[in-house]
Amino acid sequence: MVFLALFIVLDLSVSAILLRGTERFYGLGSDADIVMIGHSHLMLAVDKVALGEQTGLKVAKYTREGVNMADRKVMAEQFFVNAAETPEVVILSIDPWLFSGEGLSLNSWKLFLPFMNNKEVDSYIKNSAGRRFDYLRYKYIRTSRFNAQLLNASVRGWLSNWDNLKYGVIDTSRYSDEESLRAFRPITFDRGLMDDFATTLDFLNDQGAKVLLLNTPVWEPLVRANQSGYDRSMLLIDSIAGIHCPDAEIIDLVPQFAGQTELFFDPIHMNPEGQREVTNALAGRVKEMLPEALKY
Repeated sequence: MVFLALFIVLDLSVSAILLRGTERFYGLGSDADIVMIGHSHLMLAVDKVALGEQTGLKVAKYTREGVNMADRKVMAEQFFVNAAETPEVVILSIDPWLFSGEGLSLNSWKLFLPFMNNKEVDSYIKNSAGRRFDYLRYKYIRTSRFNAQLLNASVRGWLSNWDNLKYGVIDTSRYSDEESLRAFRPITFDRGLMDDFATTLDFLNDQGAKVLLLNTPVWEPLVRANQSGYDRSMLLIDSIAGIHCPDAEIIDLVPQFAGQTELFFDPIHMNPEGQREVTNALAGRVKEMLPEALKY
């Protein structure tokens, strides 16, 4: 019994420290004026610290690797439920693969494990976990909720470190023909993910925040190799947004940066130099679109 009591105390103590670091890293529970929500495209494309300095506003960056549109829907709901103050601006990442399930993690639900105390998140995990045993293990052994990726997020949160660590420039020899580029990340269309996008926009529209849909840079040869699917996807995004969040504005940075190979780590992710350039461009656009209450 003594051992069990010690285990419970240690589990609660360590998990509380890890959770707080993770919340700091993602900006959960903050009073941010701007929140960015998305996956690794946005994570590596925009420097939250620099964006805050250039706009003079508090910025939260809730981005995760491998999350699909269903995950981003949960992220948006979770952020607003836990926010100390409702953000005035939401930057939601979009891309031509928004409705594609392929190429993303099938276990992305595990990234939400530390937040099982949130009712919506707990329900999402319960529905996503394959076995009831797994759900109960994560529910009652709190330190088991943190994998290597989440431990890294917690440590970086405590250190206030949001740096882009993807150094290097894309190896163009790996993508020398259109076939290899199409195989890199096929563009497909899943009706369920379209519905998730629409529901997310409905939710954000109800919050009264200014919604900016950000299409982060994609390497030009990848765009050309998938031109038909790319154009169809962007048209669908614009159409769905027009119905479910009419005041949302699309910021498309692909035309400005797609041809600058030296700024890419791989066909869809920016290196640190690319992140600096994209952040500078985004900051200027954001300042133009800010609600009047945030301009002074």
